Amino acid sequence: MKKIFLLSAVVCLFSCLATSCIKMMQEANEAEKVHMITVSYKVNAVTGFVPYSGEAEPDPSFQTKGLEVNFINYQEGSSFKSVVGDNNIVTCSLTPGVYAVNVSGSVTNPKGTYRLNGSSLNVPFTTDITPQEATSNPQYTINIRPAKVGSVMFSEIYYCGVAPYYFRDQTYTIYNNGDEVFYLDGLCFAQLHPNIATTNLPSWPEEDGRENFVYGLVIWQFPGTGKQYPLQPGESVVIAQEAINHKVNNPASYDNSMSEWECWSGNALRGNPDCPDMPYIFWWSPNSMQWLTSVFGAAFCLFRIDDAVVNKAYWEQEGHWQRVIGPSSTRYAKIPADAVLDGVELLTSMSALNMKRIPGFVDAGGTSVETTYIGKSVSRKVIGQRANGSPIYQDTNNSTNDFQVNDSPAIRRDGQKIPAWSRANDL
Repeated sequence: MKKIFLLSAVVCLFSCLATSCIKMMQEANEAEKVHMITVSYKVNAVTGFVPYSGEAEPDPSFQTKGLEVNFINYQEGSSFKSVVGDNNIVTCSLTPGVYAVNVSGSVTNPKGTYRLNGSSLNVPFTTDITPQEATSNPQYTINIRPAKVGSVMFSEIYYCGVAPYYFRDQTYTIYNNGDEVFYLDGLCFAQLHPNIATTNLPSWPEEDGRENFVYGLVIWQFPGTGKQYPLQPGESVVIAQEAINHKVNNPASYDNSMSEWECWSGNALRGNPDCPDMPYIFWWSPNSMQWLTSVFGAAFCLFRIDDAVVNKAYWEQEGHWQRVIGPSSTRYAKIPADAVLDGVELLTSMSALNMKRIPGFVDAGGTSVETTYIGKSVSRKVIGQRANGSPIYQDTNNSTNDFQVNDSPAIRRDGQKIPAWSRANDL
């Protein structure tokens, strides 16, 4: 009798184990079945003022059909690609989550070739979204601004400093990547707000609308009377925080004393008297010690406002500056979107792409040397060469694609040429 009972117990145990195993296998199979949703998103190209609501009329001269759209879930490390179709709608199957929606491509019309890049961050997709829903809900629309493919650009930026905690050697190289002469006279060089990548983006008054401006912390301006400083194709100029042989102060640094200009802010104990100072025309709270941008990575743009005399008085006028919503009294320069010629967003690391703080029409991506005080720089990738040996650089308006990291900074990398009027010719 005991044997029968024991046998029954064993059979029961194996039956329970088998049932449990089958249940676990079923649950595992269910877990492997990833739930997919199909979402639609509207991609508009706009050239006018975009109100705060985001509801703006698309410009019919800039068709978005055919542009590539990348849906990136940074938290999960996944991405899904699709292409804009009819009626400016892109449809994509993806897993539920919070996404960055990145649009990239170009279009050519009678006015020239334009980049159509843009990004929307932290877009929640939890259920299917039909094309009709995307059309009627601004939450599922991205307005991108056409950026004309120009000539003047940042070709190299050295910002992170070098150990131990030396940062006075920050340097910026501006290059003519086009086929025609570019006059630097009056060109503006801006450091943008916020100073470092952050998920806590500033809120601007509704009167400014949505992405009609970028906001400057500091603006420097090239001197000149109009055609005093020509930059020929393949030529570059170098701008330094301090234009000296930094190896004297730190052997691990480098010599940028041949820079065309330095951004001197008033410290009588610093600076190179032989290097011309580039004047700043906007700086709400100047630091007379030095102009130090974040060694973690700031954001910059080159711009020119053609229909105005842009000087210090311009930025003091009502409507040309703005404050963030909140108790701060700090003023920021309102730089019109259509005035921006080039921009670069530097990140604390490439894992911080979900913390972009400037619009996609300035830079659809970002670049980084990944850490501080390592003496590295970022520079553009070479895609060709002119007959005189000067480089042709990649420019897709996306620094993630366009830039590379270098072990050390260089003055006029890749065979860039020196302008005939430059002081560097005599050094």
